[in-house]
Amino acid sequence: MASPLFAAPAAGTAHTSGGGLVEVTLALLAIVALIAGLAWLMKRMRGFGTTGHDRIQVLSERALGPKERCVLVRVGATDILIGVASGAVSTLHVFPEGSSTEAPSAPPADTSGKPNFKDLLMRSLGK
Repeated sequence: MASPLFAAPAAGTAHTSGGGLVEVTLALLAIVALIAGLAWLMKRMRGFGTTGHDRIQVLSERALGPKERCVLVRVGATDILIGVASGAVSTLHVFPEGSSTEAPSAPPADTSGKPNFKDLLMRSLGK
């Protein structure tokens, strides 16, 4: 028996276009979310892949606002404090060679007869 040229599709293979549209939309949203996540990750990992043998090293960096930051950079043996804004980079201070740009150590605690918080709390609780 010869098969007809124009036969109706079988009842079990009927597809609605709505299900395919939802799948394609979800797949595109997942891809866009993946690209956005990778872009955010790359922005956060600016120093990724840099070697330690560069002549310019970023020692420290502090955000001062949404688009402004203060950066301590070492070039050779000289440390330079620069200000970075959205449209400008300016030198704030140049430290002479050999000067220490490390954070100072905390001053020693002065306990010359002054009560500490624990003693005051215990006294106020009556213990």
